Amino acid sequence: MHRLARVAWDYTGAMLAGGRWNPIGTPMLYTSQNLSLACIEILVHLDKGQFPRDYVWSTTELAGTPELVPFADLSDVATCQSAGHSWVRTSNQLAGQVPSVVIPEEFNILLNPNHAGYGNLVWSEPRPFRFDPRLFIAEPHIL
Repeated sequence: MHRLARVAWDYTGAMLAGGRWNPIGTPMLYTSQNLSLACIEILVHLDKGQFPRDYVWSTTELAGTPELVPFADLSDVATCQSAGHSWVRTSNQLAGQVPSVVIPEEFNILLNPNHAGYGNLVWSEPRPFRFDPRLFIAEPHIL
């Protein structure tokens, strides 16, 4: 899922800001196996007081199931960044899967922009994504 101003394969944001699986300067594109997981991964980083607009989503097909990127401790960002950096630098894989920190039973897919096949990925046309406004209620209700 990406903001309208970027194309699906643009990994610039992750490279400039870094993330759980890549330190600043390491190219990587974060994707998810499911649109719902992509939504939740975005929600944990948003200010709940601002309703996000102009989001779109795209898909691409990968050959086979990506292998798990080896890591030591999901709760330690430095360990994950080291694992992701090493994977991008030494792996000959286009894609690797990592557990979501938000929902560890589900997986995000990391794409390696340094891989020769990265430029050959075919992305679907961007489709609008609308966040449900109920996700941005300021005070949670106890059920």
